[in-house]
Amino acid sequence: MDENIIPETVSVLKKEDFFRSNQNFHVQRSDEFPDYIGEIHRHKYIEMVYILSGKATHWIDGQTYTATRGDLFILNMGTAHAFFREEGEDEPFVAYDLMFTPEFFDRSATGYGAFEELTNSFVFYSLFHEKQSFSPFISVSGSSHAMFGEMLHKIYLEYREEKRGYIEMIRAYMLQMIVNIFRINASAVKADGATRSAQIAHYVTDYLRQNYHTRVSVKEMADRAYINRDYLGRVFREATGMTIRDMLQKIRIERVCELLCTTERTVADIAASCGFDDMKNFYTIFKKQMGTLPGEYRKRAAKSEINVKKSENTTF
Repeated sequence: MDENIIPETVSVLKKEDFFRSNQNFHVQRSDEFPDYIGEIHRHKYIEMVYILSGKATHWIDGQTYTATRGDLFILNMGTAHAFFREEGEDEPFVAYDLMFTPEFFDRSATGYGAFEELTNSFVFYSLFHEKQSFSPFISVSGSSHAMFGEMLHKIYLEYREEKRGYIEMIRAYMLQMIVNIFRINASAVKADGATRSAQIAHYVTDYLRQNYHTRVSVKEMADRAYINRDYLGRVFREATGMTIRDMLQKIRIERVCELLCTTERTVADIAASCGFDDMKNFYTIFKKQMGTLPGEYRKRAAKSEINVKKSENTTF
């Protein structure tokens, strides 16, 4: 599979495509719907995917992850993703797909699109006073692995058999699963805080370098990383000593300087191509960072280059 794949089209799956009438949840096994393996799609519900067997590459919004037995992936509404089977694997790739909308637990949660937003709902608020950050998946093992596998198997059987009270039973199992997911995630973040902060700082900086020329949205950055916006900004500042805004301006000015030295484009054209839509603000930021104005910077750079060439051509 090409890890740099850019999908031309992404299908959008709605709850009506799978959910029973007037229900806010659905559970299935991936081998029951093999056509969706290898198809990049988004969905208008939260999805939890637990790998039962086999191995696959999981493509999530441009990032790839290895999916193996015991991995639990959490996909928020609107997240583009797809599983691609690994070639040469003897064990078949099978996963449980648990789909739901937050209203399944709390009617007041209507409009929530992210798994972590459940901490704000009435049902979970008393358990989680602080909004948590999330990775796009949690890998569990040992007793945790067995626990999630057993819970999902029970949920799957309840859904299939539709015995009296099965909806309440499924809700109870799912509540237990979600509480344990929050616990595992909180423990992992606490135990590996330094590494987590470094990963977030790297992710933000890389995102800014790729998108500096556009109108950057911190919310979009946070949503793509499954992280609360305020938490993202706080951790980035602690890790780098800079705000996200300051880093973006630094990256933009670095690119402006590069273009001033290597092209004959106008200052206004360069500024616009680097994400500045206000020239007055651009000049203020450039002067603050470089100690001079763009025109003077270009002259000095050109003069410096001439002197370097003269020095290189000097013979003794």
